[in-house]
Amino acid sequence: MAEITVAESAGFCFGVNRAVDIAFKVAREVQGGCTLGPIIHNKELVRELEDRGVVSVASIEEINGRQPVIIRSHGVKRSVYEQLRSMGLEYIDATCPFVERIHTIVQEEEDKGRRVVVIGNADHPEVRGICGWCQDEPAVLRDSAEAEAFSESENRPISVVAQTTFQKNKFQEIYHYFHKLHL
Repeated sequence: MAEITVAESAGFCFGVNRAVDIAFKVAREVQGGCTLGPIIHNKELVRELEDRGVVSVASIEEINGRQPVIIRSHGVKRSVYEQLRSMGLEYIDATCPFVERIHTIVQEEEDKGRRVVVIGNADHPEVRGICGWCQDEPAVLRDSAEAEAFSESENRPISVVAQTTFQKNKFQEIYHYFHKLHL
């Protein structure tokens, strides 16, 4: 038989692993509840949680008394926390600590008067969540062409953050474009 080597980084990342552990703990201890969006992009695991009583809902309106509500590793907009609290819903925050740190950074940088730029996919739940921690709509850029078009119209200092799961080479391409531009 051929030798098999498993990559060091095989499996879920830290934040996803943490969120999955939280969801299974809720399934064991509460036998119910819901995740606000699928806990991860893995249909089999989402189905397993549903079999154990933790269902995925697409919006707060679909919660229908299922508690606790688990906020998935991608994080959510600040307004979602406010809405959950105002409705008196119990929630468990399973947002990846690295994503939470990005939420803090965008708030701090915006408070300094800087324009926030998020490198990532605008349709990704993590990016939608990051954008929801800004007062002004941040620029979301996927490639250097978008970065170039953005830089031609922006005259404020910028602060750049990235979707944690965005392609590293695309991030570096955009980062280097801005770095070269502002030297």
